[in-house]
Amino acid sequence: MAIRHLDTAPKTDDFTPLQEHQEQTPTTFFGSKPVLYSRISGLTLSALASQLEQDAAFFRFNTENEGDDALIKDVEIWVSSENVILFQTTPTSTGVSIPYPTIGLHATMKYKSTTEALYMNLSLNDAETVNKEEDIQSLEVTLLPPNYANQPENTCIMDIFNAMNTCADMHPDPGASDDEGGDGMLDDTAPGASGWITADNMDEYMDEDGNFRGTVIGGEELGPGAGTVRTREEAEGSANGVNGHEEKYHRTS
Repeated sequence: MAIRHLDTAPKTDDFTPLQEHQEQTPTTFFGSKPVLYSRISGLTLSALASQLEQDAAFFRFNTENEGDDALIKDVEIWVSSENVILFQTTPTSTGVSIPYPTIGLHATMKYKSTTEALYMNLSLNDAETVNKEEDIQSLEVTLLPPNYANQPENTCIMDIFNAMNTCADMHPDPGASDDEGGDGMLDDTAPGASGWITADNMDEYMDEDGNFRGTVIGGEELGPGAGTVRTREEAEGSANGVNGHEEKYHRTS
């Protein structure tokens, strides 16, 4: 997935507000609008001018030179569950859409030892097409808060950072499961491994007693009670553990 150029600014109607998302259950999980976690305007981007030239989308921004750095002013950021958008409305309308897998690193930092800022390291290559480490191209961008020259401390940077943390977790590295060797992954025969379990196909996965047939995870069939559906009364009787006794379970990999 690559960074994409935008010539039209995003609209609020393109997103579901975070508060609305938290207050109601979505009618569908497919084709719904991305959730907007943070939107802040008046930001400034700082990057090496030589690096900006490597990416056609970023190179379209209007910049002001400050030594070796290029400053991109009057930028608005939209952090959504789908991507990160940086958009500049003046003197021309131009922006970039950044998919989360492209963001190799994001972290808070002190810009010139004084200003609270957000650092982003963006990959300019498709990881699947790069054969050599020396061929990897990256762009380092520093996001500065509004009025950073007069107000170096600004809570908006932490707000953006937290929003990106939340949304990035929704887009895990696709190669992570391969690195782990497949441990802990659902077996092809596990209930729902090949798709959703719904009221229409529940009978395919459960027996007449309401238990899942052959519950398998990681290639091993689970023990008695795995996948058992209990009534509310039964569940309340063991709310704090097994049969009312507190138990602590340790996660194993």
